[in-house]
Amino acid sequence: MQKKITLLLIAILFAGAIHAQNYFYGENFIAADEAKSHSKIQNFHESKMGDNYDLKHLRFNLYIDPDTLYIKGCVTSSFVTTVNNVSQIHFELSYLLTVDSVLFHGNHAAFTHSGDDLSINLGTSYNQYHFDSVSVFYRGVPSAGLGFGSFIKDYHNGTPIIWTLSEPYGTKDWWPCKNSLSDKIDSMDMIVTTPAQYRAGSNGLLVEEYISGTDKVYHWKHRYPIAAYLIGVAVTNYAYYYNYAVDNGDSIKILNYVYPEELATWQTYTPGVVTAMNIYDSLFGTYPFIAEKYGHAQFNWGGGMEHQTMTFLINSSFDLMAHELAHQWYGDKVTCSSWHDIWVNESFATYCTGLCFENMQSGYWWPIWKKNQLNSIISDTGGSVYCYDTTSVARVFDGRLSYSKGAMVLHMLRWKIGDVAFFQAMRGLLNDPQHAFGFASTEDVRQHFEAASGQSLSGYFDDWIYKEGYPIYTINCMALQDSSITLTINQAQSHSSVSYFDLPVPIEFKNSQKDTIIVFNNSFSGQMWGFNLGFVPDSVKFDPEQWLIAKLDTLLVTKVEHNEIPDLKIFPNPVHDRLELVFPEPGAKTIELYDATGHLVYSTSSDTYIKKHTINMLSYASGNYYVKTSINNNKVTYKIVKD
Repeated sequence: MQKKITLLLIAILFAGAIHAQNYFYGENFIAADEAKSHSKIQNFHESKMGDNYDLKHLRFNLYIDPDTLYIKGCVTSSFVTTVNNVSQIHFELSYLLTVDSVLFHGNHAAFTHSGDDLSINLGTSYNQYHFDSVSVFYRGVPSAGLGFGSFIKDYHNGTPIIWTLSEPYGTKDWWPCKNSLSDKIDSMDMIVTTPAQYRAGSNGLLVEEYISGTDKVYHWKHRYPIAAYLIGVAVTNYAYYYNYAVDNGDSIKILNYVYPEELATWQTYTPGVVTAMNIYDSLFGTYPFIAEKYGHAQFNWGGGMEHQTMTFLINSSFDLMAHELAHQWYGDKVTCSSWHDIWVNESFATYCTGLCFENMQSGYWWPIWKKNQLNSIISDTGGSVYCYDTTSVARVFDGRLSYSKGAMVLHMLRWKIGDVAFFQAMRGLLNDPQHAFGFASTEDVRQHFEAASGQSLSGYFDDWIYKEGYPIYTINCMALQDSSITLTINQAQSHSSVSYFDLPVPIEFKNSQKDTIIVFNNSFSGQMWGFNLGFVPDSVKFDPEQWLIAKLDTLLVTKVEHNEIPDLKIFPNPVHDRLELVFPEPGAKTIELYDATGHLVYSTSSDTYIKKHTINMLSYASGNYYVKTSINNNKVTYKIVKD
């Protein structure tokens, strides 16, 4: 799911065609409003109702008139019992909706509807593996929330629209459900009756539409496992058209339901999703629901929602389409196993959007995208990617943590284990029979990356997923004229939960003729390296390709220009206690002493010329030091060794 923010005007060139895009969404801000859909609810929970049965099929028969905030109909749930002695089953259904009757084996079944708990008495006990079904007839006015919610009535260009958006806890607001992240429904049929001037869009394939009096009936059939919150329906006077992607010779139909007044605009921009589809197919494998379709349905909510096979979108911005399309792999085919693990949905989809920018237009927008994510992450000091507090929808969909930080944790992991292992793990998670068309936890993700890389990643996941903060670096570089470099890396942490972030640190050294990136495996603060670079750099840059989640506090570069001055005497060298400096005419006005990290540790100056000077070195630690002075504007630096 993604929320919008307009950042800047850009022009995006898609493969095979040029599309002038009016805006793109910054993914570091995308989740700002997602929590509003259920902000009215004070106590959120992941339901444990339905632990004694496994849902196999849902058949919706609904009447929806977008001109009226109202729903009525029947949901038939087919299930298999998972334990013995099942005489009662439970669904969640909002107390605002009225249950007229429940049919079981063609007869009226006893039920109670207390609060949001719909309890159905089956009349007898059934043992494990018993297959059966129950039909709930209900009606009412679903809660509209505070402008965002599970079942919303709105208008576009004066025409009414109703759409649903159930993530994370909203399914019960409009149908009797088992809102679970452990039980996917094996298949479903969505049959919607609506006044004939409207169209209804939903999951799967439209297998039938026909007139019934003054109404029209739309029958959507979906034959892939689906989580309850990914079921959606939208009804208004949609215009529609198709785009097509191709994977290994198979055509993938992309159906677009859009407002008639915006048809031309959408037809211009939705071919961009074909570009994203091609990138994801090449990186992760064929679109997961290729036997049916992919699609978009326009709605008014401020962003997008990845309803399986038919994303709901506010507009056709490229990175909004790319984010929601990515969810079809990460979020829909493989779904987070709890809302604690929401990053398995949102961070993965966010990073996939970044991968689109990496693979489009020669990567022009890739560094800009990475910079936006990093700026968001370091805008605050704490917060974990793992969501400990799922009672707060605002926290579940925290854009800085569940989206940007998690995405860059994946990016940094790619840096750590390499592209081959990284993408092998990404594909492996999708293809693992235990998770494909099922659920995955943070630990499941870790195990796949460990298997692909051959590395233990428990420490990495502990620091970057379960704990908080990021490193803050102070880097000191002393560059000598003979190409010798002394580099010191100091690290602080933005949050006390991590004592030290053990990371490879890339640093670029560059002059007008040469450049190189050296990776320093930094394992403690104050770690020092000395090496010969082969050239004298004009500039030194921290993390030039933006691999790290880190804040650079200081990068101090001292460039030593060593010119011999005849008759200048600096002795003894090595020195133990007293360093003597004797200057030729006219003498020096300043003397500075730097340690090997480039820090100034001693200085003196005079309005008159200094002819002779002594520096007491007894209190200084052993190591390399640099004396810097000048005579007649001739700057010199001499290396001194303290024993």
